[in-house]
Amino acid sequence: MEELSKVGIDSKRTTAASVAIVSIVVYLAMIHLKSILMPLAVAILIYFIIKPPEQFIYQKVGNRFVSYGTVLLSFIVSISLISIFLYENLSQFIDELPTITEEFEDKKQSLSDMNLYGLEVIFSDPELFASVASPSNIESFVLKILGSVGGFFGTMVTVLIFLLFIILEEHTIAKRFGAAFPNSYNRAKRIVSESTESITAYVVSKVTCSAGQALVMTIILYAFGIPGWFLFGILCFLLDFIPILGALFATIPPVIIGFIMLDPMIALLMLALLIGNQQVFGSFVEPNLSGSKIGISPFILLLTVMLFSQVWGIAGAIIGAPIVIIGRLILDENENTRPVALMMANDIEEE
Repeated sequence: MEELSKVGIDSKRTTAASVAIVSIVVYLAMIHLKSILMPLAVAILIYFIIKPPEQFIYQKVGNRFVSYGTVLLSFIVSISLISIFLYENLSQFIDELPTITEEFEDKKQSLSDMNLYGLEVIFSDPELFASVASPSNIESFVLKILGSVGGFFGTMVTVLIFLLFIILEEHTIAKRFGAAFPNSYNRAKRIVSESTESITAYVVSKVTCSAGQALVMTIILYAFGIPGWFLFGILCFLLDFIPILGALFATIPPVIIGFIMLDPMIALLMLALLIGNQQVFGSFVEPNLSGSKIGISPFILLLTVMLFSQVWGIAGAIIGAPIVIIGRLILDENENTRPVALMMANDIEEE
C-alpha cells in the first residue's frame, strides 16, 4: 500500500511539474509569438461561438459548406455594420465633447460654491477634479481602449485564415490521430468531446450575457440622452470579458457624463438602473446559463488578466479569462491533470 501511495504522490508531482514547465513555455511563446498566438486564440473562441448555429443550420440543410458559409458571412456582415455604426457614434460623441466640457466647467463652479461639509475643496481644485472627471480624460480612456481593440481586430484577416483551417481540420484530425495513436484514440476522443461541450456552453453563455448586458445598457443610455450611447454599449460588451471589474470600467464614463449633463436625481436613477443591469446579468443570468462547473478562483482570474494585459495589452485582458477557463475545462476532463483544475476552481463543492 505504501508503494502504491508513493507512486500516486510521485505521479501528481510529475503532473504538477509538467504543468509548470508547460506554463513557462506558453508564457514565453505568448511574448515572442504574439502576432501568431493572439489571432489563433481569437479564432478558437470564434469557432466555439459559431459552432452551435452552424450545427443548427447543418441539421436543416445537411451541407457543411452552406452551414459554415452562412454563419461566417453573417458574422462578417455583422462586424462590418457594427464598425460603421460605431464610427458614426464615436464621431458624434467627439463632436459633443465641447458642449460636455462647458457643462462640466459650469457644474464644477456651482459645486465649488456650495457648502458640502468640506468636500467643496475637491471641486475648487481644478487639477484634482479634472484628473478624475474631466471629459478629456473620458475621451482619452475611450480612444485608448478602442485603439487597442482596433489593432486587435486589425488582425482579423489572420484570424479568419486560422478559423478557416480549424474548420477544415475539425473532421480529418480525428482520423489522423486515430491512425497515429490507436491505443489512446477512444480516451482522447472522450476527453475532447466532454471538454468541447463544456467550452462551447461557457463561450456561448458568456457572449450571450455580455451582449444582453450591453444591449440593456445601450437602451438605458439612449433613453437618458447620453452621448456615445452605442459606443459605451460596445465597450461594455468587450470589457465584460474582463472578470470582476471589466463591466464597471465600461460604466464609469457614461455615469460621469450623466452627472455632468443631467439633474442629480435623474443621474442617480440612471446609475441605479445601470447597477441593477450589471447585478442581474452578473449574479443571476450568467451563472445559471454557464453552470457551476466553470467557476474559477477570482485570484486566478486576476492573475490571468494581469498576465495577458501585460503581454497582449487590453485585447489580452479581454480574451485572457475565456482562455484560462477553457484551459481549466480541458484539465478537468483528464484524471492526471484534474488536481490542477481543482486548484484553479472557485469552490471544491462545485465539482
